[in-house]
Amino acid sequence: MAPQANRDALAASKNIKCVSVRWTALSTMRIQPYIMLMSPNIGSSCRIAALVHEHMLASSVTLPMEILTGAAQSMERFSRQSLSFECFSSGGGPVAVGSGLTIATQSLEALDHFDLMIIPAIWRHPGRVLRKHPDHVQQISRHVARGGLTVSVGSGTFLLAETGTMAGRSVTTHWQWFDTFARRYPDIKLERQQLITQSERVFCVSSVNSVADLMVYLCAEIFSIRAARHIENQFSPEIRQRFSPSPVGAPRDLHGDELVADAQTEIAKDLRCVPSVPNLAERLGVSGRTLARRFKMAAGLSIGDYALQRRLDEAQSLLRRTNLSVTEVADAVGLTDPSHFTRVFKKQLGLTPTRYRTAVREKTFSPEYPSS
Repeated sequence: MAPQANRDALAASKNIKCVSVRWTALSTMRIQPYIMLMSPNIGSSCRIAALVHEHMLASSVTLPMEILTGAAQSMERFSRQSLSFECFSSGGGPVAVGSGLTIATQSLEALDHFDLMIIPAIWRHPGRVLRKHPDHVQQISRHVARGGLTVSVGSGTFLLAETGTMAGRSVTTHWQWFDTFARRYPDIKLERQQLITQSERVFCVSSVNSVADLMVYLCAEIFSIRAARHIENQFSPEIRQRFSPSPVGAPRDLHGDELVADAQTEIAKDLRCVPSVPNLAERLGVSGRTLARRFKMAAGLSIGDYALQRRLDEAQSLLRRTNLSVTEVADAVGLTDPSHFTRVFKKQLGLTPTRYRTAVREKTFSPEYPSS
């Protein structure tokens, strides 16, 4: 993002209560802070069910499948955690979706207890799926009532809403259907400004473009930080911003403390010169002790550790998107000693800055055109 665009976005953020995961892309996700480090209650085997119908967007199932399967494969030598991924439809058997892809499925009658259920996005008007597949609604209702982990993608949230289990709870859906959803389900809190929402163990993402962010986060919850970092490195050119800056133990940017949100905005204004705690507290009109206590409670990190995390986030972005040298990147984020920068970067990401840049750029699409 250009510097002026950064300044414009930052100025706009002052009127937004929810602070974004990355300061360069503001107010896009909402998650309850006390659930941020959620225990998925999954044993040694993680069973995942995807509901399939002919009007679904196949990528809303295949992308989570590839990310979670990749995480499981990366952990084969280090963990006994196993993964099974099964697809279910009303009648069972092969289901041809609009893209031409045919998916092998089992009957919904065989759907038993699963750890995670994926509700795919719906292509075009959701009403026809609601009319044709009330059995999907029944299965979703049972799963949510049992407290099962649930991920609804895009307009698939209409199926989730039909269960009646989301009254008074936060969801999101594809922007094209906001008004239709609000009219049909007035008792559900539709978050129009959020790409990802969480209500207890139910996650909604606004579109297929956002589901990868959530899957990286869930990789850490289901498998480990190691697995999530591996997956993020593999998918990083496609994932524009993460649901959590580091999958587990990361600073919780999304919370209800406006004082801390203001402090985070001040920190992000210029990462090259982060204000001291006393200076920051003076700007915000509170004591340093009060600010430090509330910051730790809301963000889960000290102010100093939070600033370091933000600097490393920005460094990753610069390494991916610019040709600045490692020394220039370090200077741009306020870590002016290149050796120290390399040390803390490797400790956080598991790779040196140079190796990280090589890894993500090797996967960048570069079309080749025939010579004329």
